[in-house]
Amino acid sequence: MKTVDLVIKNARMLLEGGVIAGGVGVLDGRICAIARDEHLPDADREIDVNKKLLMPGLIDGHAHFHDLAMLDHEDFTTGSRAAAAGGVTTFVDMPLTSNVIRPADVNEKIEQGEKMSVIDFALYGGMIDAENYLMIHELSSMGIDGFKAFTSDPFYANAGVIARALSEISEVGGHLTIHSEDQGILTEFAKDMEGDWDAPVSHSLSRPNVAESVAIGQNIEIAKLTGGHLHIAHLTTAEGVDRIAEAKGEGVTVTTEVCPHHLTFTRDDMNRLGPESKMNPPLRSSHDRGALWSALLRGTIDMTVSDHAPAPMEKKMRGKDDIREAWAGVDGTQMILRILLSEGIGRGRLSFDRLLHVACRNPAKIFGLYPKKGTIAIGSDADLVVVDRNVEQTITADMMFSKCGWTLYEGMKMQGAPIMTFVRGTQVFGENRIMVKPGHGEFQPMGGIRTNRGK
Repeated sequence: MKTVDLVIKNARMLLEGGVIAGGVGVLDGRICAIARDEHLPDADREIDVNKKLLMPGLIDGHAHFHDLAMLDHEDFTTGSRAAAAGGVTTFVDMPLTSNVIRPADVNEKIEQGEKMSVIDFALYGGMIDAENYLMIHELSSMGIDGFKAFTSDPFYANAGVIARALSEISEVGGHLTIHSEDQGILTEFAKDMEGDWDAPVSHSLSRPNVAESVAIGQNIEIAKLTGGHLHIAHLTTAEGVDRIAEAKGEGVTVTTEVCPHHLTFTRDDMNRLGPESKMNPPLRSSHDRGALWSALLRGTIDMTVSDHAPAPMEKKMRGKDDIREAWAGVDGTQMILRILLSEGIGRGRLSFDRLLHVACRNPAKIFGLYPKKGTIAIGSDADLVVVDRNVEQTITADMMFSKCGWTLYEGMKMQGAPIMTFVRGTQVFGENRIMVKPGHGEFQPMGGIRTNRGK
């Protein structure tokens, strides 16, 4: 066999068939060999990982990195660096405050991403409203098959808009991701909180579980009628888990995701953590957290995402005396894999097979990137992560590559971390530093009509 560009050997490879000893060969950015060490080809560069875990790069399917109105929060460069340091090799950038629904918007974001990102990326279209759902077909032709809508303020879309959007999306084989909280319930519960906004936990109490459950139920009914692929964003409640499990059992095309902060913290932590712990949907009870871990293990939850949307501390601390004034969003892209390793596998809540599915394979399938991404297979992009399960870390803001300068996970002790990240065969992270310049990342068009979505 001829010399290849890179060989990673002496690994424990996390493949779709299980964990196997050996390594991979990489040529022109793609995996060209998977074998026992003695059968690997000669290479220009060889890395011995000393029996550490070698797995596909993560796909962060819900990240707010580059919103033109919020570049003081994060941008393609800083966000992608944080992702790379977390073992993420592809992210899907989602609008935060501004609309990305016109072709001109998409072209501009692709150009900026390919100049600034250190890892690969795809793009969401949003926010869906009463007029712009008509552009779904045009955006799909540009490689944008994921779209975002809200059932709550500030981007509220009514049931008619969601039905029209799901109908259009069903024709292009994409999916509609919905932030599912019922605005009417949120409005009424907020009235009951008057005078009680000084404690951070008030934010969670003002957005009760029933708001998520009602919205998910309505969206599922619409998905049944339209046949469109409904994706529920950042699931947080036990009731929501039950509704999605029931819908899947009935054959409805519905998938969902969960964030590391909802797997880690509960609303009982909010007063201790302060305004930094405000996000939407909010932190829930320990019962809800347990339901999320259980659903992740058994397959009701399809994938993990970060919903990375931090802000400068000054915007968080505006809520010091009134939690309503704090920015709603936290960091997360650098933490997904660490949480799955430490809080998941380390505590017996997750298996390696499920880790592969929820962090890599399933998001690749849902976004139409599989098998180019999300797996270790011949011909797939050499998007790889080396994991040291034995490394122990105390999380600090100094470790973070995000622009925001703080982390919700400050002071947490974790075991297991990514130590090397490769994108298309190029090492982008290692030795606790980013090893490529901005511009290494490439836009990844979504793949149109999908089959075999996450199981």
